[in-house]
Amino acid sequence: MPALDTHIVLRAHVSKLQLREMSTEEERINGGPLKAMDLLKQQKLLRNVANEVIEETSRHIRYRRFSKREFVVHKGDAGSSLLMLMSGRLQVIALSEDGREVGLDFVEPGDYFGELSIIDGGPRSASIIAITESVVGFLPKHQAQTLFYRNPAVVEALLQRLCRTIRQASNYRSMLGLTRAYARVYSVLEASMKTSAGGLLTIENLPNQQAIAIMANVSRETVSRAIRSLIDGEVIERDYRRLIVRNAEMLAKLARGEAELQLRAKAMGEGATVGQSRPS
Repeated sequence: MPALDTHIVLRAHVSKLQLREMSTEEERINGGPLKAMDLLKQQKLLRNVANEVIEETSRHIRYRRFSKREFVVHKGDAGSSLLMLMSGRLQVIALSEDGREVGLDFVEPGDYFGELSIIDGGPRSASIIAITESVVGFLPKHQAQTLFYRNPAVVEALLQRLCRTIRQASNYRSMLGLTRAYARVYSVLEASMKTSAGGLLTIENLPNQQAIAIMANVSRETVSRAIRSLIDGEVIERDYRRLIVRNAEMLAKLARGEAELQLRAKAMGEGATVGQSRPS
């Protein structure tokens, strides 16, 4: 059999296996303690729509379980479905210059993705893998378009998300325009800052240093030194997998390329104080 024909047969076999997995997973979800309707009501895109819309969506959505480290989508693939994460956790990844996978962002239960391909017909814009065993719902393109175009609440949710994406892209372009490498790292960290319970400013699920380096277009060593300078200057504090922002005003100045000398002086002053306090 010619190589091309073999490739086509293999692809068809894989597609059949995936369809079988989707059918089995759908039976598990519909027969389990959490019904498909309950899971769909928890989806961010469907929170403000009528039950009839959710019922219609549930008739068309198909589910598939992914193992840890399994690819959910590949960058450049055709976008034939809108995807919703029912359970588990996914990660958006990029490839570093040496071919390593670098995590950039997380997808949590209730999140959706793949909407750009549904809207403009383009290919997938990023690769996503499962970092725990996960169940993903696939809503075919035609039904997803119907959901988008006939429900104002869904359109509003999409527009709000697109606005956030555009703002992030604008901030990212501004960040890359900063000439100081440290300032670009500070800008990435500031953009990741959120207000947690009790009004505490935190950077949750901190990406690894290689991921920050890719986003800031700097070396991993530069990221390490920049974070260390923030800790020494008491701008941030490590708390397991997150950072607590103790001086948001200073971090904002640093992200604009300002106050770096002030930070260094403070860090050096703290170091000198510690050194002087040690017994001889």
